[in-house]
Amino acid sequence: MISQLFSGIAVLSLIVLLLILLLRRLKQPYFIAYIAAGILLGPHAFNIIHEPDVIKQAGEIGIIILMFSIGSEIDLEYLTRNFYKPLLITFVQILMSFICMYSIGAYLDWKITIILLTTFIISLSSSAIVFQYLARTGEIKSQLGMITCGVLLMQDILVIPMMLTLNFMSGNTVSMQQLIKVCAGGLLMILFLRGAITKRLFKIPMQKELTADHELQIFIGFSICFTMAWISGWFGLSTAFGAFAAGILIGHDKATHWLGESLIPFRVFFMSFFFLAVGLQLNINFFIENAATIILISFTVIFINSLINTILFKLAENSWRDSLYGGALLSQIGEFSFILMTMAAALKLVENYTYQITLAVITLTMLLTTIWLMIIQRLIYRLS
Repeated sequence: MISQLFSGIAVLSLIVLLLILLLRRLKQPYFIAYIAAGILLGPHAFNIIHEPDVIKQAGEIGIIILMFSIGSEIDLEYLTRNFYKPLLITFVQILMSFICMYSIGAYLDWKITIILLTTFIISLSSSAIVFQYLARTGEIKSQLGMITCGVLLMQDILVIPMMLTLNFMSGNTVSMQQLIKVCAGGLLMILFLRGAITKRLFKIPMQKELTADHELQIFIGFSICFTMAWISGWFGLSTAFGAFAAGILIGHDKATHWLGESLIPFRVFFMSFFFLAVGLQLNINFFIENAATIILISFTVIFINSLINTILFKLAENSWRDSLYGGALLSQIGEFSFILMTMAAALKLVENYTYQITLAVITLTMLLTTIWLMIIQRLIYRLS
């Protein structure tokens, strides 16, 4: 008797392969195939995958490995010299998003909890999509790429105070011990990074032997990545932030250039599960019934995010071309917004209708990212 697990894997692999081949012809990114496969195989379509929580957890591993890989490619010296730009852009972006949401909320008579929640959600862009796009185009080490990566990193760090704010709004008290733990964790991570990079406190042993031992490379990479992610999570920080810090440590040592290449297959595999989980959570019947509302909100969010980020990139002394491009890169809503929305639903801050609308909008903005970037690039070309 063939188990349900093997049947599910066989069908999943076949559907993903067929969708990837189609998207390859259309020159579109593969994450669209993963989301579409999740929608088709989920409980609201063919109902083949019955363990969405397992898929979701595997997807979180993909985010951790992705952030580790990106950290290893970051030019830390440039990011340190220009750290104030991403920091300023991120904070002003959140402030401008709040002003937009407050204006809309005042007109529609929203509660302050909904205004803050929607502010948090639309101000977080997708590290998974943007990092992969920049890596594929070779722009991740460019000036614009570094600023964009810095903004995404700041957004990921600010997810923690956002989560604490949601807890506070729900009436759940956050203890002083938790706050001290989070602050201490952030400070210790920064001091450790500084010491490891400036004073060479961290060095991988047996580097010559490792160059020729592929299996050892993989498990050393996993050990460093997930240990730092676990430490970061234990302090109450984002596990993705810990993985990113681990990647920076590795990338600073030129002798470990092999590590990023060794983990590429695992990154691709687990990242596909993240996007599958996105598709699995989307109620396709609800989407069809409320398509007009979802599409209108999605385009509005993409336009507002693009406009806000374009203005901020320009104020950060970038050219109009780079500013328009940077605004388009950060136009979508990100994966951590899923986490915030799921948390808000668990804390009963939102009703099921709002929850489903938000999930659909997040998914659609992700799917529209490539099309929006193509439109902006053509606009830039004509202006040039």
